Amino acid sequence: MKTLIYILHSGQRYGTERMALATLAQLKTCTQAVLFAPLGPVQQLAQEQGVLCLGFRNRLELARQLWRYLAQPELCICSTGVSQALLVILLTLMRGKWPDQIHIVHGGTNERLSYGRKHWLQYLGVKLVAVSEFVKTRLLAHGCKSKHITVIENFLTTRQSHRPAFTLSGIAKIAMITRIDPIKQVGVAIAAWRKYPNLPELHICGTGWQSDELQTQSAHLTQVKWHGFVEYTSRVLIQSDLYIHTCDSEPFGLAILEAMAAGVPVLVPDQGGAADLVNNGVTGFYFRAGDSHDLALQIQWINQLPTSTLNAIVANASAQLANRFSATQRIADYARLCGIKGIHDESATLN
Repeated sequence: MKTLIYILHSGQRYGTERMALATLAQLKTCTQAVLFAPLGPVQQLAQEQGVLCLGFRNRLELARQLWRYLAQPELCICSTGVSQALLVILLTLMRGKWPDQIHIVHGGTNERLSYGRKHWLQYLGVKLVAVSEFVKTRLLAHGCKSKHITVIENFLTTRQSHRPAFTLSGIAKIAMITRIDPIKQVGVAIAAWRKYPNLPELHICGTGWQSDELQTQSAHLTQVKWHGFVEYTSRVLIQSDLYIHTCDSEPFGLAILEAMAAGVPVLVPDQGGAADLVNNGVTGFYFRAGDSHDLALQIQWINQLPTSTLNAIVANASAQLANRFSATQRIADYARLCGIKGIHDESATLN
């Protein structure tokens, strides 16, 4: 049985970490799956999902733990940090073993750190995986070659609670699930409610170093509710009538898929990776990126839509999840790339 090692550059529980665990959890029946991660909340999440997780505090600890795994006869190593990918290459040179190596690019809002250094890896025999077409375009812009890039989009593996179908007109509650950092542009939403204080209730879930600043700006707005960190965000989603996402440089936006899975229409910027997830007017809605006035106008317009239109948007989004963001098909993509056998691909059966 092939061994699959997945090395994370962060020990948090954001989209990158959750997708790594989702991938390993799906593949562990056909491979020996091991997660390496800096010490942090992801350790507990791995335990909950039955995935072996080895923590490390520094590169030396990571190198020591990787060294013994390099003796495995069949091995594939996935990484998310450039320094870790280079460490693996150094160790394999020292050991004289040549495992398959894949570098998964989730992207980010810092161009240099997220994309600018990745092109060096393609010359060292490392395959690149972009989690969206948007991420691929940024890699190409920074010197990566298309032939070295495989696009495997993110996916959902757990069944979400689903809000009831719309039976009453109007939007009463709007949800945001996000880090409260400048790059997430939550301030665009706060500005919209400051200009139009009679917009529906906005429930913001998340933490970040900009929290105090934005809570102070919105302290007089009775329609804006701050919830901080929420463990089970599905409970917030199923009580909402609309989900909004404000970051226009997001490489993907996993929470958008979670909102779709919960039966909640989504409103996203018309730029960035989030825009690639939505077909405007079919599976969700757009607003002009960075424009708080247009965000408010779009919310007001959606608020006047008939229930039949909102239910059609929800149904179209659910169909998109079942096809484009199918966990079965995307896991099969990873299995093929990693050389793992025993994964059934529904798309192959259909063809």
